[in-house]
Amino acid sequence: MRKVWVAGGVAVALGLSFVMLLVVGVYIVAGNLVNGVGKGSVGLAKGAVPGAYKTLVQRWGNLCPAINPALLAAQLYQESGWDPDVVSHADARGIAQFIPSTWATHGVDGDGDGDRDIWDPNDAIPSAASYDCELAKYVKDVPGDTTNNMLAAYNAGAYRVIKAGGVPAITETRNYVTRIRSLEKSFAAPTTRVAPSEQAAGAIYYAQKKLGTPYLWGGE
Repeated sequence: MRKVWVAGGVAVALGLSFVMLLVVGVYIVAGNLVNGVGKGSVGLAKGAVPGAYKTLVQRWGNLCPAINPALLAAQLYQESGWDPDVVSHADARGIAQFIPSTWATHGVDGDGDGDRDIWDPNDAIPSAASYDCELAKYVKDVPGDTTNNMLAAYNAGAYRVIKAGGVPAITETRNYVTRIRSLEKSFAAPTTRVAPSEQAAGAIYYAQKKLGTPYLWGGE
């Protein structure tokens, strides 16, 4: 009889062990959902963006679905090499290389100080992101990848992209798109977490594997 009670006690203990492991696993998953761990986004690789611009790029790089922080960083690097004072042969100015006429229409007051300064990265970086998103809307019905078409529009103008039905056969524009999409990978630091359903399944699988072993509080 004593053996029966012992065996029964062990079985109950093992059952409780499984339940406790399952509860802990599900609790962790629930906590992760509350803290946003189930969500995914593209972050910036450590040290890839100058510290003075990292917060701006991370924030404004999430302005619309057509862009992400790594893409915006790659675009700014391609445009100016992070130089806020550069002027091109076509009179494109600043870190985002806006031509004055384009800036007059699409420049935004990113820092809310009451003016739109083409030379100020606090205005120019938000303006680049905002302009990207506007262009993405213009070319949303054009065949092909929206982001590629958007970048082509930034370089050659939305009209040429729409007329060509995609990235136009302009060497400079095609190289521009290819270069930025390639650089994007270098600037990106994926922060995607395991999907909640997969995480929950993993917790259950782990608990099942441990069935038959003692449950220890506080580690081994």
